[in-house]
Amino acid sequence: MAILDEFQDFCVLECSGCKQKKRTKARKDFECPKCNRKTSLVPRCSFQIDLIDNTATTTASISAELGEKLLSMTVEDIFDITCTKQQSLSLNHVHEMFSNKIFEIQLRKSSWGSSNTTNTTLSILSYMEKQHTPESTTDRTSKKIKPLEISEVQVTATAAAVAPSNAPGKFEPPTPTKNV
Repeated sequence: MAILDEFQDFCVLECSGCKQKKRTKARKDFECPKCNRKTSLVPRCSFQIDLIDNTATTTASISAELGEKLLSMTVEDIFDITCTKQQSLSLNHVHEMFSNKIFEIQLRKSSWGSSNTTNTTLSILSYMEKQHTPESTTDRTSKKIKPLEISEVQVTATAAAVAPSNAPGKFEPPTPTKNV
């Protein structure tokens, strides 16, 4: 995992009622057309992260508490730095955390279309550092791993890397698979 675009917005403002995102950086009360009520805008952590393995790089979104955990910051701190003070986040600690580590990542693929195009995004549902274990040894006392349920997405290990901002282009990853 890596954050190659360090100048992106790391939070958005959304309606406190319906969670509809608003294209503004000012926290204020407003009349929400979707909720049909006066409400306030609240910040929500949301940003893009690059997933890198030995074959390719692809981009996924990460948001809410999972994004705050990854950045080791609250959404209020992120909003204060990026929107109020209009400064860039310092991501050195994140790059160090990713350095030479392998993660297991659970993704959700969302697709939607219009008359002649289909759009697809990947969202990170969970991530966990994968422990390095020698492949040649077996533990006869370990429990058997249950097979994936139909509703579970197969998780792919992704190597972490830190790359310069002028990294090569990204491409569409294969669709996550489900075991039946």
